[in-house]
Amino acid sequence: MIQATRSAGREATGTAGTEQNSTTDAALLVGREAVRLSKRWRRQALPLVGISASHAVGAAASAMSGPAALLPVAAGWATAGGAYGYARQRASRWNRLYAGIAAFGAAAGQAAVAVDGPTGIAASLLWGVGAVASVPWWVRHTEPEPDVTAELASPAAKQSALPAVPNAADARVERWEKHLGASGKALPGSKLTRVSELPFGWRGVVELNIGEHWHSLLKVQQTILSVYDLPDGRVFVEAIPGASVRTAQITVLTSDPLQEVVRWEGPQLDPSDGSFPLMTTADGERLDFRFWWPGGGATHGLVSGVQGSGKTKVLDLILAEAAASDRVYPLIVDGGEGASLPHWRKRVKLFAETPKDARKLLRYVLRLMDRRRKALKRQGGGSLEPSPKMPLILIVIDEAHKLLMNDEDTGADNSDVRRMCEKLAQEGRKYGIGLVLATQVPSAKQLGGSTVLRDQLKGGTVVGLRVNERTSGNMITSGAPMPEGLHELPAVFPDGRPTRGLGYMLTARMIRARSLLIEHPEQQEFTETLLDRDCAAEAEPTLVGDVDESLATTETEPMAEDTANIQRKIEDAIGAGTNADPLSLMQETGLSLAQVRRALAALEGGGDAC
Repeated sequence: MIQATRSAGREATGTAGTEQNSTTDAALLVGREAVRLSKRWRRQALPLVGISASHAVGAAASAMSGPAALLPVAAGWATAGGAYGYARQRASRWNRLYAGIAAFGAAAGQAAVAVDGPTGIAASLLWGVGAVASVPWWVRHTEPEPDVTAELASPAAKQSALPAVPNAADARVERWEKHLGASGKALPGSKLTRVSELPFGWRGVVELNIGEHWHSLLKVQQTILSVYDLPDGRVFVEAIPGASVRTAQITVLTSDPLQEVVRWEGPQLDPSDGSFPLMTTADGERLDFRFWWPGGGATHGLVSGVQGSGKTKVLDLILAEAAASDRVYPLIVDGGEGASLPHWRKRVKLFAETPKDARKLLRYVLRLMDRRRKALKRQGGGSLEPSPKMPLILIVIDEAHKLLMNDEDTGADNSDVRRMCEKLAQEGRKYGIGLVLATQVPSAKQLGGSTVLRDQLKGGTVVGLRVNERTSGNMITSGAPMPEGLHELPAVFPDGRPTRGLGYMLTARMIRARSLLIEHPEQQEFTETLLDRDCAAEAEPTLVGDVDESLATTETEPMAEDTANIQRKIEDAIGAGTNADPLSLMQETGLSLAQVRRALAALEGGGDAC
């Protein structure tokens, strides 16, 4: 009897223990499942967590009274600011903007709930506006994190290298390993790691075998494009500063944001560092053009590109920033005889459009440089810092190759122009004088064969747009090879629109970029800037109306039957109120300088001088 009772007791205890173990196991399973789901959907839940936390902070502050109520809000604001700072270091430009809006909204919501209470209208607005603002985040993160729980739980997975599992779940990594990194493929043994999303594609880090250099990736860019089924111009390889030479950053674009122009929104020159945004890269970064380095003096620049590439628009943007600043005094030499930048003729102090006037302007600037030697001595050396009282003197020379190269057809010797540009490039920096040249091709030949000028320009900003000749532009870069030749840039996008402004900033990141678009530069803001006292004492040369006689004699003579029409155009223009000077009449009638001069001579002499 006693034995039966003990046996029944053991059975009851065992049953209770089994039930308890079952309950514990079920709880563990539920907990593990909750952890698994939270990990897999953590990105999607992040906005809701942020809104809930903001509501809780506001509710806690609302429940308190006196100065103590400020503590939860202060902690909440500090957390929001810290979250923004963390995101700002890791995100692209537009993601930083989104993170800033989210952080500001969270801080504002916490304060509103603290004042209105946890059940008031402020709380409803916090949840409603927060949900709407979270839509872009949810759209971008529609897919959950890969579920690797089962794989990690298996013995085979535990024996393998665990860090490789997350990458292996990424289709882009799998495709790389199969078609690029496998034995016998283009980059055997290479690995694609640290893949991250971009607004228009993705970015990763490629690790090559020991003994290889990241330049190997440039040779197989076409293969990479083929592996990921992309058109030309969608893969960019760059060195990682400070990292091993066998690693590189790869940017892959699934769409091309450069097809859409980004318009210039007004002057953005930063007086504290002398730079302003000039181009936007394919992954959304802004590239700056620099007028000067703080404490380091003026910098120079070079803009290259054939007709239709957008070179003139880049110069318009540079001149618009210069003309709007009280720290820059722009001067222009138009090597296209006034046809390249005609809308700037009356917006700068000096505008040279003939070789003779160009020489006058350059000699004048050299005299200004001598004048500023006094100011530099008074300062005690170093370099002159651009300021409203001591502005940067910026000389922009368009179609510079026409002035720097000797003319083999006419035998014109332009070595004096080349020497003056070399002197300004070498010595002008410390005197606050910058030189920006625009030419057809970024080659030493188009710079008059001057390695001195080429090397000085490399220290500034170099912009390379589309060219026709086969050239890589490497001779003018900072040393890094280009992912493609400038002649390989397309003239039109797939949608048929021209690619004006598309190119590379050859002294910055080696990635395709496009210049900001400035429309109607002649209507933009203009600041009247005066030279410093020393330079103001130098008499300005007279350029308007000056004519290079050698240029006039080489112009094509007008046909005899056109003489009457030319004179009639001139008479009509003068009768309509146009000033009777060659420059104004050229602008009004579209005639050449020689035609206008001959017609004026005929009118003044009462005969036919044509």
